[in-house]
Amino acid sequence: MAALLTRSAWLGALALLSGQAGAADLSDRHGLAIELDWNLFDTRSSLSAWTEGGAGKLRFDAGNSDNASARVAIEYRGQITPTLFGRVVADAIENAPSSAGLTEAYLEWRPLPSGVARNRLRFGAFYPPFSLENTGFAWESPYSRSFSAINTWLGEEIRPIGLDWRLSRPVGGERSPRRIDVFAGVFYGNDPAGTLLFWRGWSVHDRQTRLNERLPLAPLVLPGPPGGSPIVIERRLDPIAEIDDRPGIYLGGDLSLARRARVSLAFYDNRADPYSFRDGQWSWGTRLKHFAAQVGLPGDIGLIVQHMRGDTEWLVPPTRDGSISPMTEHVTDEFDASFMLLSKSVGERHRVSLRFDIFDFKRPGEFEIDRGDAATLAYSYSLKPRLTMQLEWMQIESSRDIWPLLLGHASTRETESMLQLGFRLSVFDSKG
Repeated sequence: MAALLTRSAWLGALALLSGQAGAADLSDRHGLAIELDWNLFDTRSSLSAWTEGGAGKLRFDAGNSDNASARVAIEYRGQITPTLFGRVVADAIENAPSSAGLTEAYLEWRPLPSGVARNRLRFGAFYPPFSLENTGFAWESPYSRSFSAINTWLGEEIRPIGLDWRLSRPVGGERSPRRIDVFAGVFYGNDPAGTLLFWRGWSVHDRQTRLNERLPLAPLVLPGPPGGSPIVIERRLDPIAEIDDRPGIYLGGDLSLARRARVSLAFYDNRADPYSFRDGQWSWGTRLKHFAAQVGLPGDIGLIVQHMRGDTEWLVPPTRDGSISPMTEHVTDEFDASFMLLSKSVGERHRVSLRFDIFDFKRPGEFEIDRGDAATLAYSYSLKPRLTMQLEWMQIESSRDIWPLLLGHASTRETESMLQLGFRLSVFDSKG
């Protein structure tokens, strides 16, 4: 496997920068942050990884030649005027169809407040404000290497390109620690959202789709002529594509009670027409309702829970050129997922986190498309102020009726697990 960074180059950078980490200031109004990530892993699965075009759920599979991966993430933040800011996030990773690309890029306007309320307007490509887990650098999780099943999917298929408005104001007086936020977005893109969730199923990993990136889907395996070989159809997915030229929407609100608790509600609808087709991609009309809460428990233990429920409309089986045959059927599938995350810092350098996910994707009255659960145990140790070691074990147990039906895998049940040891080196410019 071609290395994104050679092992010697990465280790050399690690040795150099861990001793004297620090980025040169660009100016008083601009800042750059760079993160280097190197990861060793051991995978247990009979399936090839979905990132290699297999039917498995994991990012890496047991057939990987060197059991290692690397990533570089770069984030720029700048103040263009006193009220206008810019942000661009990009990364370069191994095991990707394209080696590098943008994950977010937007302008943010923060008008001067005329009272206690504060407005914010974003324009560009960004994550919707749904996650209480992915609050770290470049939309990473500070609790574990991998994300929950919900936030893994958001990082894969949900990336609005449009306009986002947020209003924030204190509750009970200007100095009150309680705050209420409301937000809404209008966007294009995300018309195929739900495609990967159906064909691959829910997953747990840390890979974020870049803008204009096409993801591999497991080949569709159909019965061939009598006595002949099966028909294998190769496929690719562009999850952020705009297909029907109809805008999607989302809206929601947050309530924060100082640092003790936070509750978030949201609704999302890509308003995609399932009969629309462009550049080899079909629209999937996907809607979801979202709930998340974060609470500080006794013993300095943090608790995050998140729940998502929705449905997606699509056509099966249309032809590959976008035409519809008498066999084409309009269907609505339902999905839901939840997770609970417990995390505790031990001293200033240690953190232990435990997360449990459950998920489901089904066609009511017909069959289970994907049903299962995942467990993740993560430990992080701050070797130096900017260098962190992470050790993580995770396991996914799932049942998928479509494995033997459409993807050529004999079993309907599978247990996949992975042990990871990673090192992250952060180089920050505090300006911007």
